[in-house]
Amino acid sequence: MSDTAKSFKVGEDVVYTVVREKNNDVIGRVEIQVRIDHIRRGTPSREEVVDAVSKMFSVDKSLIVVKKIVSVYGRGTSIARVNIYRSEETLRKFEPKYLIERLQKKSDESKE
Repeated sequence: MSDTAKSFKVGEDVVYTVVREKNNDVIGRVEIQVRIDHIRRGTPSREEVVDAVSKMFSVDKSLIVVKKIVSVYGRGTSIARVNIYRSEETLRKFEPKYLIERLQKKSDESKE
């Protein structure tokens, strides 16, 4: 990982900053931790996080899995754990079935 953190501004009040980035070559994914500053707004949804990460890393949304979003009470800051896979095959191999189904539901809803 480089010394400068990647940042991405979404709208006026939301900034995504990559806090940690680990390249896991054995599994074929990049594991990142993102700090989300969302002053005057609620915790971003998984779909919003997927959109932002996809733009930050220029990756297809179907290869991104948001594992967890934890908000800091009263601060307007959240930490998200995200996995970015290199192929859909590895995603299906390593992610729990319920997360894959959740991703498919969201993509089906957005197509309608």
